Amino acid sequence: MSQKVQRNASCPCGSGQKYKKCCMLKAKDESNRRYDHREAVQQALVWLNQTYRPQIDQWVEQAWFTTMSDVERQGIATADPQIRAIHDVNVLELLLAEGGLSDIDSVGSETTPLQLVLAQASLGLNAPQRAYLEQLSQRPLRLYRVITSTEGQSFEVEDVLTQEGFEVPDEMGSRMFDMGDVVALRMMDTGGVWETSGAIYHIPSDYQDELIQLLQGVDGSLSSTVARFWLKLVAAHV
Repeated sequence: MSQKVQRNASCPCGSGQKYKKCCMLKAKDESNRRYDHREAVQQALVWLNQTYRPQIDQWVEQAWFTTMSDVERQGIATADPQIRAIHDVNVLELLLAEGGLSDIDSVGSETTPLQLVLAQASLGLNAPQRAYLEQLSQRPLRLYRVITSTEGQSFEVEDVLTQEGFEVPDEMGSRMFDMGDVVALRMMDTGGVWETSGAIYHIPSDYQDELIQLLQGVDGSLSSTVARFWLKLVAAHV
């Protein structure tokens, strides 16, 4: 665990400036930007839930629970509350990023949640928020191995399939991940700085090789394969 840099100490980046005048300000800007993006996602989901609840319920049944048995559904319902909370975030994030809603006759061809949100002027989304939401559909879930994690600052990951690696400046994420963890994430490029979309699919070590083999045989989006694999682990209380 690294020691926290004091405000008036020299910045560890080597700029010659005090930390509070250099990387501390950059970290604050990055944190504010992440908050702005998460707020946009939250606004979108609240509006969707209020406006299209029946269609969302239908999508959850058809796209999320479609391969689940009654026993597995009961397993998900009785999972640990913390896992259930992660489950709820993951299903809504997947809905917004890649879902499709049916029986929406009044809006013509705009049938994806993302299209509906971006067409809704009352949400008051600013340009960076709109750009972030638009990017959700362009970046599928991918499987990453955590290479390093500096608590309270950042973590570094490597794509399990492509071996592409990069650093993610994220105070919260750095507290959640340990070196060697394998997690599926939707990585967002925000002006050259990577951040996660909020969805986290932690894969226990005993099941990592099985998922990697499945993903190597997938031609299209990896997201549905990752989500269904993880969902069955949740149902089994793994």
